[in-house]
Amino acid sequence: MRRRLALFGLFAATALLLARPDLATLAAGLGLFLWGMSHLEEGVKRLSGGTLDRWLHSATRSPARAIGMGALATALVQSSSLITLLAMSFVSAGLITLAGAIALLFGANLGTTTGAWLIASAGLRFDLAHYAMPLLALGLLGSRLSRGVLSGIAGLVLGIGLLFLGIDFMKLGFETWQDGLRLDGLGGDQLWHWPLFVLFGIIATVVMQSSHATLLLTLTALASGQLPYLPALAIAIGANVGTTVTAVLGALAAGAAARRLAGAHVVFNLVTAAIALLLLMPLAWLVDGIATVIGMTDTAWPLKLALFHTLFNLLGIAVMLPLIPRLASTLERRFPEPTRLPPAQARYLDKAALEHADTATAAMEQECQRLNRRAYHLLCTAILMPSADVIGHPPQREAVEARIDPDTWPAVNARYQERIKPLLAEILAFHSQIDTPLTDKQQTHLDNLRDQALRMVEAVRFGEVLQRSLLRHSASTSPLREAHDELRLALALGLNRLAEAPEASDIGDPVQAVRYRWQHELAERLRQQRLDPWLASTLMNDLHQASRLIAALIHSPPDPTR
Repeated sequence: MRRRLALFGLFAATALLLARPDLATLAAGLGLFLWGMSHLEEGVKRLSGGTLDRWLHSATRSPARAIGMGALATALVQSSSLITLLAMSFVSAGLITLAGAIALLFGANLGTTTGAWLIASAGLRFDLAHYAMPLLALGLLGSRLSRGVLSGIAGLVLGIGLLFLGIDFMKLGFETWQDGLRLDGLGGDQLWHWPLFVLFGIIATVVMQSSHATLLLTLTALASGQLPYLPALAIAIGANVGTTVTAVLGALAAGAAARRLAGAHVVFNLVTAAIALLLLMPLAWLVDGIATVIGMTDTAWPLKLALFHTLFNLLGIAVMLPLIPRLASTLERRFPEPTRLPPAQARYLDKAALEHADTATAAMEQECQRLNRRAYHLLCTAILMPSADVIGHPPQREAVEARIDPDTWPAVNARYQERIKPLLAEILAFHSQIDTPLTDKQQTHLDNLRDQALRMVEAVRFGEVLQRSLLRHSASTSPLREAHDELRLALALGLNRLAEAPEASDIGDPVQAVRYRWQHELAERLRQQRLDPWLASTLMNDLHQASRLIAALIHSPPDPTR
């Protein structure tokens, strides 16, 4: 039924556009504009190579700096949604504080006003189609024939060309739309009319997933006389509120940190919209006064709309800036972190982190650290020693020689299936889903993280085999207990050195020393018939498993202190 309804809607829309060429031109312009924005966003992400991410990360050290950088970044990429999702990724990955991310969002809202200024000052005054065609040709050819940085530049050029062509089609559509439905159909002088226009702006932004597209629609309608000035101001307010939907949708599949930021975005935009709506007439008078001072003509309605858009966002920032700490603490109480995550559940691998190179890398790093910590403690279980006797201080022989009760030690395989394997599966799935543009250094780092996680799990599997043998021969009277104790102590020393100095070159020396000693000792005891050949083969296998375990760890050092 859903598919039939979708097909029916598609056919109905096609019939309407075929019957009304003016509407078809308008719809084509809107589609080209949105398509150009997607190319522009992708081109900026590809060219930045993580630079934009690092700028935003460093900018959150102070609220004023975060607001300025958020505004600048949004002005460059012309997408507040991109900056919003990027901030959500940073918060989810623990790279920035909630308060810093909130200030970044305030700046992103201010940065959206630059699009209105560009469209009002240049887009509606010049024949952009004249410039669009060569840009489209260069962009299409460059994206097909080039790779790397040149491909990113070509995508950027293609996006700008599509934006120009979309704006030109929108102007043409409104100019030919003389007898159709007018956007001021809800117009009137009553107070309750303004919320209706705000609602129209919200719906238009939600449907098109772009406040820039809504503002373009409003500006072109205003410039062509299809829409009066004051209703256009109310629609601009609604466009601001509509951008919160992207943040809310992005937070649905994310963790508590992203939901807090989405809540802050909703609160800021609703408060700003309420203030702007209540002060609509005073702000309109202020815009007229400023326009007179800076030399705007009385009929420069698009420029006045851009000025209004900037003023009410600045007003919202002025009101909300002192409240950022209180807002952050309130949201942290409203959306608390889960007190206990299921053992197999990843903590940092949010879908929002997949959108950007640095956040994907940070999420992988932190989740791999969680996997390493679990594997490290499980390896202590594999050699039948508490983690407290291995980490933090050199292992003592007394702890190794203590009585072993096999019933008190959980099986490594059971813990691996419960806590390690499902988390590894989530890490591998996350790595396979990363398709954002990466630099060679970032790609290499992500591949190394994946390979290290696999080697860590490989070490755990070696520990599983070793534990079974250690438990079978754990009795103090066992002929293998002496060799096993030396081997356990050597592994404990290796794990301890790994924790203290992961880059040390002598981590595997204790295990190798025990292996060489007992290889000679086994040959001697077999000649003297002091040891059963079956037990000797068991010990040889255990020595081999220990060597393989420590070799895997040397290539994949865990970080148990983090």
